[in-house]
Amino acid sequence: MAFDPPACEMPASDAAARRSAGGACNETQELQRAISGDAAAASAIFRRHHGAIYRFAWLITGSETQADDVTQDVFVELLCGRSSYRPACGSLAAYLCGIARHCCYRTVDRRMQSVDDWDVVVETHAQHDAPSLPLDQLERSRSMETLYSAIRKLPPLFRDVLVLVELQQLSYAETAAITGIELGTVRSRLSRAKDRLAQMLNGTTE
Repeated sequence: MAFDPPACEMPASDAAARRSAGGACNETQELQRAISGDAAAASAIFRRHHGAIYRFAWLITGSETQADDVTQDVFVELLCGRSSYRPACGSLAAYLCGIARHCCYRTVDRRMQSVDDWDVVVETHAQHDAPSLPLDQLERSRSMETLYSAIRKLPPLFRDVLVLVELQQLSYAETAAITGIELGTVRSRLSRAKDRLAQMLNGTTE
């Protein structure tokens, strides 16, 4: 039974907070402390961003194990001082998604490009069998499975933009920087991705 992992949720308040100038400044200072060995700062950054990074990797790879590995690799690279993050170039969240995207395409099987054999995965931190779901949760589970099944069939060039903008709540500019395309191309690909997704969900295309 598939459903959206709670560990992957990113509250809207977090998305809004990360875009504030003061928040970005404080987070940059926090990151500097973390790289210097401040365990509390490192833990705070991890707690703030790991859910969104895991969700991104999970949506791109379709694998719980790979999403865990990618998430770990992202934070190891960030906190071991190997990162080249510059606040002037964008938010830390966008930078982490960029690392995650690179890790995903570097580590997963090449067949992922066709996304024909993705599996919808269960909650990443579940240590026991999932409990029986009430009817409304069951219906939501089925709806989410249908949605993710459609997303995983999108070509990567459309899927990446859709996931970054709509699910990761990144700006067009941040998405353009991560994917290496022009701002106008982000808009056009997002529009085409939404059109294709709507067609698939409505059963009007394969």
